[in-house]
Amino acid sequence: MQFPSNKYLIRHLITTAPRHSYHSATYYERPGAETMDQKGYISCDFVVDIDADHIPTNCRQNHDYAICKACGAFFQGEKPLKCSKCDGTKFDKISWICDECLEVSKKQVFNLIENFLLSDFSIPIEDINLYFSGHRGYHVHLKTKAFLDLDQDARREISDYVTGEGFSFKIWDYKMIQNNMMGFSIDDPGWAGKIAKELYNILVLGEPRIKEVFENPIYGKKLSTSLINIIISNRQYLIKQISDKRKIWQVAGIGEKTWIRIFEILRDRIKADIDVVVSIDLHRLIRLEGTLHGKTGFKVMKIKYDNLKDFDPLKDALSFPDDQDNTLDIEISAPISPKIRIGDTNYGPYNLGEKLKLPLNAALFLLCKEVAQIKPPS
Repeated sequence: MQFPSNKYLIRHLITTAPRHSYHSATYYERPGAETMDQKGYISCDFVVDIDADHIPTNCRQNHDYAICKACGAFFQGEKPLKCSKCDGTKFDKISWICDECLEVSKKQVFNLIENFLLSDFSIPIEDINLYFSGHRGYHVHLKTKAFLDLDQDARREISDYVTGEGFSFKIWDYKMIQNNMMGFSIDDPGWAGKIAKELYNILVLGEPRIKEVFENPIYGKKLSTSLINIIISNRQYLIKQISDKRKIWQVAGIGEKTWIRIFEILRDRIKADIDVVVSIDLHRLIRLEGTLHGKTGFKVMKIKYDNLKDFDPLKDALSFPDDQDNTLDIEISAPISPKIRIGDTNYGPYNLGEKLKLPLNAALFLLCKEVAQIKPPS
């Protein structure tokens, strides 16, 4: 769909009131042509999608839930593969948001921009456009011409780099020489230096931090207690080796397989958690700035990077003035409506059948999450 000007676009949005609105991140010679071949591809923004849905968070267990469509069984947290009561495999899923998961998304934006885009790729900050998605995360658009012109394979390479996927630790010059483990230097460029700095930062914080990191990895298998104790026992030695920029990290009792697992755990703490499918797509549709997200009623909005730290999605992205007198009568239609902060006020949790008069922003959020219905006039 093509519009000759913003005036026609706005008129269309007012007339049709779509629940979700998107625009193409791709530039075409003839964007109004019927087929993709006729459009004439020019280039495409490199878009990075950071969403709490793709990042492990503890809060999900508290506020998400699923209901079996066959028998109505309730499951707190992640949706199961199969219902434990009737073996059904189809569920209605409620995915919520809270301050914790929104903060996790924000931290990943800082990680992506500071530790990869600016430092490793030297992208000028003015070529990085940042948007709140209106839901659980952010969209980062890279406008640098070198990135606009990348093909799909090159976009895959960059995505693999920022996620730490698709390559061996040995290409960072990790190796075993005469039973000596040759590690990395904090001066090494790219991932090698990142691994060395992350390990050093963990070690200097002492035994509690070491246990926290290696007993509770973000992904995959934890280290055994005996291996963690070996790291703790050799903590001062490793700190000195890394701070002195010596690459020999040989520790008795830790072999090559264990070092690789240590590197994996460190990699998962360093990497940017992005949706790779979005970044490699040359014909991506992305949410339209200024419209409302149909799952929250929040605004899709552009943010200055300097303002990201203080940006509060649950206050700054509200669609209507935070007016307690502007209310809507609703009735809870789901088993549970979890707690949510809208502006400076907490709402819920609410239970099935509760009748409420809520400020418009709060009511709209519950309606968009499909846990409530507009209460019919009595």
